[in-house]
Amino acid sequence: MRTVVEEDRVSEIIDAEEAIYPRLRDAFEALKWSLAHRAEDGELIDDVNWIYKQTGDQRQNIPALVVIYTFDHNFVLLKFILVRIPTL
Repeated sequence: MRTVVEEDRVSEIIDAEEAIYPRLRDAFEALKWSLAHRAEDGELIDDVNWIYKQTGDQRQNIPALVVIYTFDHNFVLLKFILVRIPTL
């Protein structure tokens, strides 16, 4: 299991969007857990950056999350996150 570290802008985005999506923190914690255990599940987009997409649930007002990150054997670094309105 890797340690997940987030850049300041990721924290700022999550904090700003939390008022719109009360379950955002739960979804974000689930995303971090997934990447800590299987960072390879994302898709490599260039030499070092990966993208991971987590679906949301519109009926429960849980947003979809898209994160750009890097990782090694010990750490996952979340570089940017996009909070999106989930689709049905």
